[in-house]
Amino acid sequence: MKNLFKQLSPKASTRRQARWTMLEKLAGSGGFKMYRSNLEWTDDPEFLRVSQEWGAIPGMPDDRRYFLFDIARRLKALEGDTADIGVRFGSSSFFILSGLNNPHRQHHVFDSFEGLSEPSPEDAVAGRTKWTKGKLAVSQEQTQKNLSMFSNISYYKGWIPDRYPEVADRRFALVHIDVDLFEPTRDSLEFFYERTVPGGVIVSDDYGVTSCVGARKAIDTFFSGKNETVISLTTGQCIIVKSP
Repeated sequence: MKNLFKQLSPKASTRRQARWTMLEKLAGSGGFKMYRSNLEWTDDPEFLRVSQEWGAIPGMPDDRRYFLFDIARRLKALEGDTADIGVRFGSSSFFILSGLNNPHRQHHVFDSFEGLSEPSPEDAVAGRTKWTKGKLAVSQEQTQKNLSMFSNISYYKGWIPDRYPEVADRRFALVHIDVDLFEPTRDSLEFFYERTVPGGVIVSDDYGVTSCVGARKAIDTFFSGKNETVISLTTGQCIIVKSP
């Protein structure tokens, strides 16, 4: 894969590197670190093109978007549908579908479109949680508008897991879970794990996020004693590859 950084003219390349150096020094003075300028994914031509198409619509940060985009395009040959649980503005679905680039492959979106469900005790740290019922709500109309370029999406509005039985006969190559809380994460795993094809992937957006202790607890508990390994990523996500 060509790196766009290398495709720049020598003068433009020098200017870009100077900006990176300046920003890295500024971040370092505050005790922060930036992604290194030589990471190839930051210049992936396909990802940059897709990111421009998505534009400034709110959603997950670029590193998480890239991970979903890259996973999806690497699963093109694997049979099965895809599912996105907790879609909000639609950014995760957008990058999954852009990576697959297959209008004939069905994508299933599950969301209350009324925000989060009621937190449970498992979502609290020292008896407190940042989450409240209804937080992070985005209307179905807004999400559908953001994803209007895709014709292969089925929407299931409702609280988890009420509408899961409607896809009980489907099999899945990629399942993305972003529901923040213990109970909907647990319920999603209980339904989709057995319907994920061998070699298929389950991704949680919340596993390494400090405010989502319930989601991590649900994942660790569910996979305890199973053949699969939960792999924690520096993006805050985790990935599980279904065993044969």
